[in-house]
Amino acid sequence: MTNFKKPTKLATMTSLIAKSYGIDIVYMTPKDVNIEEQKINGKVMVDSKWVNKETDIPPFIDAAIYCFKKENKEVMDFLRESTFLSDTRVNLISKEKLQEVLKDDAKFAHLIIPTHKLEVFDDLYPNLIKYNKVVIKPGKGIKGKDIYSIEKIGEDTFKIGYQRNEWNVNLNGLKTYFDEILKQRNYILQKYIASKTPQGDPFDIRIHVERDRSGKWSIAKIYVRIGIGQSVVSNVSQGGGVSDPIAFLKAFYGDKWETIYSNLVRVGKTLPKKMEKLRKTHIMHLGIDIGIESNGDIYLFETNDGPGTTNVVSEAAFHRSNYYAYVLNKKLNYPLKDLVDVIDDDQHKISQLETAVSKETEKKEKKEKQIQEMINSTSWKITGFLRKAKKLVKKT
Repeated sequence: MTNFKKPTKLATMTSLIAKSYGIDIVYMTPKDVNIEEQKINGKVMVDSKWVNKETDIPPFIDAAIYCFKKENKEVMDFLRESTFLSDTRVNLISKEKLQEVLKDDAKFAHLIIPTHKLEVFDDLYPNLIKYNKVVIKPGKGIKGKDIYSIEKIGEDTFKIGYQRNEWNVNLNGLKTYFDEILKQRNYILQKYIASKTPQGDPFDIRIHVERDRSGKWSIAKIYVRIGIGQSVVSNVSQGGGVSDPIAFLKAFYGDKWETIYSNLVRVGKTLPKKMEKLRKTHIMHLGIDIGIESNGDIYLFETNDGPGTTNVVSEAAFHRSNYYAYVLNKKLNYPLKDLVDVIDDDQHKISQLETAVSKETEKKEKKEKQIQEMINSTSWKITGFLRKAKKLVKKT
């Protein structure tokens, strides 16, 4: 379930793989739910094409978090009572609350960035003096939007950074900017972590984790997001690119790369369990964003319970189709075919299948090569479905 009328590439690939387990995927939006008749007017895949079909309420719905909007409240409340949802959206943890909880946990305290509420100017100025540079972000922000940096660069001079722009103000100008812009929203303040390339571009590490065929947490992919030409954020939705983590770490951190990478994998294995425990409910996927300072220390920027899949579409499709089978078979007692062990859980061996690049020609060539690598590495049972996925991706 998403808010897009047209089935996404992720839905298409997931449906094709799930068919090998005897599972038919129904694609729907909240508007497709008929509460009175308890029916879904969605789409199913027939001969590699999506066709309209009315169905009963599915026993399990993978619902994107963006479906839980105010206008969909009646529908989502109904589904909470009627079926098994991938995320019920209960007991949500704010960025500020997460930082507070994790700093008291010995396993995660070293990841925590000093974080403060930002309600009045006196919340900003003393912390700016203390840390010299801070980051201002919405407590419930998504996709790296509305993030600012503020740095003290002189006795009465401060530099404000937003997206690709930077400008200087004096103390009065800073207070005016706070009153007119920053005070209007529920922002938080964090100590600035200098996670930048030698060229000065901000970057972070996205650890994308998904549930696997045994219901356990698995790292689907780790990749670097570089905010090329930006002053604050590294999220590629705001402009930038992605990179392979091992090559990136070797290039910029030398002999420390292996220790850093091992620490990233450890976070990917342990933090999702902690998040699920804090929320007291099941969740299906998570995007963990990590910053790395020049000395190799890593910090948790944030966790995203609705992570984008542009750069992990093939990996996410594989994991989700397998998790669907697990839920149906183990939690809801539906008989299904045996799952196929086609991807090693070791992150060093997981195929890099959907890397975003700047030029469309390079993107098509890379996608073609990497999908072929996945096809060649999987069992005979599943390759037919991935070949269909490959053809559909070419058409889109």
